[in-house]
Amino acid sequence: MPQWTARIVFFVTCAAVGVVGAYFGQPLAHGNSDAILIIVTVLTVFAGFLVAIITVLGDPAMLPEGSWRASEGSREPVYANVTTHTYLFRVYLIAIALLFVGILLEKAPDCGTMALWKLWIERAYLFLGIFAFCLTLALPGTLSRLQMARVDAETRRRRTD
Repeated sequence: MPQWTARIVFFVTCAAVGVVGAYFGQPLAHGNSDAILIIVTVLTVFAGFLVAIITVLGDPAMLPEGSWRASEGSREPVYANVTTHTYLFRVYLIAIALLFVGILLEKAPDCGTMALWKLWIERAYLFLGIFAFCLTLALPGTLSRLQMARVDAETRRRRTD
């Protein structure tokens, strides 16, 4: 299976798990301050961890030795990695923002459409939290590939010395 196909399958699977988890988990999370605290804590820790990963991925030391042309050739994969992880970081932030809105709306009276808004905001932050968590499962693979690329680059550099 081509790499892009595997990525699409992984992405769709994460989205499906997020939809199912949000639908069935919403009644359990509704009014559960412990669950909300755990979700906020996990997303915040993951967001901080992701900032460190983005910093490492975008490190110019990752570019190969040699001319500017060699560096330019390696620019696209680095840019793609940083962009992908930046999107994941934004998903974390949107989930945290929706959690904040959900907490504020918790005290609002359940009149009119407010109960419906509360329901869908809870489902939205649960979906994004579960979806982001599932996507985060790919980060160890990304980090190991990054480290192996660094080892390979250092090995090539030492061979030429």
